[in-house]
Amino acid sequence: MKEFEGKKLLLLGGIKVACSIVERAQKMGAYVAVADYNIDSPAKLIADEAVLMDAMNVDAIVKWCKENHIDGVTTGFVDILMPVVYEVCKRLNLPYYATPKMISMSTNKMDFKETCERFDVPVPKTYVIGSKIEENVYDTIDYPVFVKPLDASGSRGAGACYNRKELDAQFADAISYSPTKTAVIEDYITGTEFLLDYVGVDGEFRLLSMFDRYMSSGRSTARNYSNVAICPSKQIKQYYEEANPKILKMFKELGFTDGLIFLQGHTDGRKITFYEMGCRLGGSFFELEQEVLGLDPVEMTVRYALSGKMIESIEKIRLRSAEFPKVAMVANYLLEGDDETVAKIDGIKEVKVLDSYVALIQQRDVGCHYKKDRTVDKPILSFFMTSDDMNGIKETLAFMNKKIEVTNADGKSLLSTKYDPNKL
Repeated sequence: MKEFEGKKLLLLGGIKVACSIVERAQKMGAYVAVADYNIDSPAKLIADEAVLMDAMNVDAIVKWCKENHIDGVTTGFVDILMPVVYEVCKRLNLPYYATPKMISMSTNKMDFKETCERFDVPVPKTYVIGSKIEENVYDTIDYPVFVKPLDASGSRGAGACYNRKELDAQFADAISYSPTKTAVIEDYITGTEFLLDYVGVDGEFRLLSMFDRYMSSGRSTARNYSNVAICPSKQIKQYYEEANPKILKMFKELGFTDGLIFLQGHTDGRKITFYEMGCRLGGSFFELEQEVLGLDPVEMTVRYALSGKMIESIEKIRLRSAEFPKVAMVANYLLEGDDETVAKIDGIKEVKVLDSYVALIQQRDVGCHYKKDRTVDKPILSFFMTSDDMNGIKETLAFMNKKIEVTNADGKSLLSTKYDPNKL
């Protein structure tokens, strides 16, 4: 008998990447329903049941769960659905690992920053938090600075500014994405960007992975998708020694006990600075963590929703798991163009037969039409690869860059600049 045979899980939000949650839950024996307001959400197409319902309507969700005898409710990749899941699970007395404080720190950038400062966790200097920039503030600003909405996600409205003209334009853009019309101006921290995952079990957290994120020339760090991400991080030893103890202390004293927490930041080789936190899937590269460590955050998310337990024991996660025994890589291929239709995708078969191949998330298919809009990135292919060493990863990426191509009907490439493996 499978672990959750006879159990029913409701997943809020049926976007493409949520298909992984549906597939894992079904593999674990659960019956999976997916709810949102889109008739043809990708995750609905593979779910056991598709529910046409506003995923933000707590009352309607609670009513439906009671009528359908749901055993667990969760979400995976959408920040705005976390408070909904929390409230639904609270009313139904179902497990959900995210606490109100975890959700607040994940969705309110100033709560994250102020909380970090309390625990001596380094964050960028802040100049402004508000709906406008007072004239006297301009004289205090030391460029470059970074502007972002206070309470938006997905890197929308965020960007670096090198002068007053850019600052005014970016601030206005940030305000437009903020539900409260509030933006933040802070120091722009340069260096290598990193993304790391923690897993908590019964009050003890351990670092699962730490990926360095690399952008192709001309792309800022204010992006959902890096061109390439590599684990283990070049700064992993420094992180374990300097930053990890402070982060663990902060989690413990804030009362966090279970769940997934990802953090983003920069390191210049000397100082580690944090600027973002999340308590959901999306930070994690779960395909690679499963391949290299045998630990799957998606499976953990499903298990907690249906049993109140991430994994059997925290001891299953090594103390220094983030020092991967192999080199792991995420390679994202991104679309560009103002008004295009994907006519052909080349190279997928050639990459899939490589020994280094682990998994692929294909975000868009042939026939996909897209226009330039306010979306920060338009990923089409995300490959997950491993190798015994960095030289192997560089060779793999060079091969992939030669083979992977996406074109329109005229044969024009629709891909943005690929990352040069020689820069890794």
